[in-house]
Amino acid sequence: MNIINPDPLEFRKMEKERVINELEKAIQKAKVEGRIEDVEKLKKELKDLTHESFWDKFIKGSIMYWEQKLTLFLKSITM
Repeated sequence: MNIINPDPLEFRKMEKERVINELEKAIQKAKVEGRIEDVEKLKKELKDLTHESFWDKFIKGSIMYWEQKLTLFLKSITM
């Protein structure tokens, strides 16, 4: 990641990792304190954050496919 020109995808990835770490710590703390209801809520939130939906994967895959095709096309017309 470049400080002057930050990569937004890299920033989002780092932020997601930070939130995951915080949720894992909160789950451990809630377990120690015996707050079962909070543990379940935090686990669900963590699961929702770490598991991409089918549509998210499909859309990302489609975008990447067309991005590659466009890049190859642009390279071929500029050479």
